[in-house]
Amino acid sequence: MSLSIIVLAAGKGSRMQSSKPKVFHEIGNYPMLFHILETSSKFKNSSINIVLNESLSNYKDIIKKNFTNVIFSFQKEQNGTADAVNSAITINKRKNSKTTIVLCGDTPLISKKTLDNCLKKFEKEKLDLCVISMRPDNKKNSYGKLKFNKDKLIGIIEQSEINRSKLSSQKFDLCNSGIIIFKTKSLEENLSFVKNNNKKQEYFLTDLVEIFHDKGLLVDHFTCDFKETLGVNSMSDLARVNKEFQKKKRNYFLSSGVVMEEPESVYFSYDTIIGKNVVIQPNVYFGKSVQLKDQVLVRSYSYLDNVKVHENVTIGPFARIRDGVEIRENSKIGNFVEIKKSEIGRDVKISHLSYIGDSTVYSNSNIGAGAITCNFDGKKKNKTIIGKNCFIGSNTSLVAPLNIKQGSIIGAGTVVNKDIPNETVVYRKSELIKKNKKK
Repeated sequence: MSLSIIVLAAGKGSRMQSSKPKVFHEIGNYPMLFHILETSSKFKNSSINIVLNESLSNYKDIIKKNFTNVIFSFQKEQNGTADAVNSAITINKRKNSKTTIVLCGDTPLISKKTLDNCLKKFEKEKLDLCVISMRPDNKKNSYGKLKFNKDKLIGIIEQSEINRSKLSSQKFDLCNSGIIIFKTKSLEENLSFVKNNNKKQEYFLTDLVEIFHDKGLLVDHFTCDFKETLGVNSMSDLARVNKEFQKKKRNYFLSSGVVMEEPESVYFSYDTIIGKNVVIQPNVYFGKSVQLKDQVLVRSYSYLDNVKVHENVTIGPFARIRDGVEIRENSKIGNFVEIKKSEIGRDVKISHLSYIGDSTVYSNSNIGAGAITCNFDGKKKNKTIIGKNCFIGSNTSLVAPLNIKQGSIIGAGTVVNKDIPNETVVYRKSELIKKNKKK
């Protein structure tokens, strides 16, 4: 392997105040660790080593299910970033990599483009170490600070150490993102020189900058957009990173021709796919696994999750569509309609106040206002099939399991609990009540 990638994910994340491990909190409905692994997986001829703590060992299978080629190392105690990298070194030595990138599992917005540009600088200048640096938008921050002698990088000092040093009055403009690229041989030969002579008594990976410099090895930095390096240590941080992720997603779709009348009110997931000439009205939520093909209109206050929508479909307003739904061409799903685990054929109209669950509705059928499928009998879910060219009247209850065959008409207010043959009319008998005429 020519490139070794170490992802540090062993932090406890106690400031998150959550029982969920920090790196499994989601950005755009996707664990932040998985964002990093997606980016890492784009590098060819590379190995990915994830450093976990012992309490995260139960998550190995979840990670492996999504990223089959990763390997794992375990940091027994949280003794700092250098100690975490050291736990991965033994395994990585078997990979014979020339270059090692150390990434943080809680910085999900870093792009492959930025890493590529940093690698180009690293290789062109034949560096032994290159830090990805940035300029935070808040001068009062907890990031490690880059130290320079004139224009030459000579070290990084952690924020917790500044007041203990003689540098407390020095102006620090550039900060450490936590991402460092090493010549693998230089990293392996010098990692043992890192000591824990600091306030936290931890082994800081950033101490290698000064160690490399003092040994005459080549060190430098590459500055990127601060927003790409935003880390997550609290729920407030998580909200901010999610906000930046949404901005990036919205800008991507806007530049692709998607019409959004109020972009900041639309929420996308990491895997949302949208075709051409799509219009999205305000306050729409896209959960996981949503695909909209061309010329789809999604009206306000609609919620879509695990849905495939074909061409020229209108959805909403106030529609909820979820859990494995496919809607074919030219169909209309109207206001206050909920659809779950169902297939909706071409030219189907479900325009008002209906619930369709565990069903197949074939082409050219019409579902009236208030019609529902009664798909749960108290023990299991049952399926409803509505054939082609059927008309289901308002306020009907379709008690599954049920097969209404093509061309049938169900009158308003009818409860149907038996299969209906082709071209059959079923209706609820009504009586005309005559009132006495006034004398």
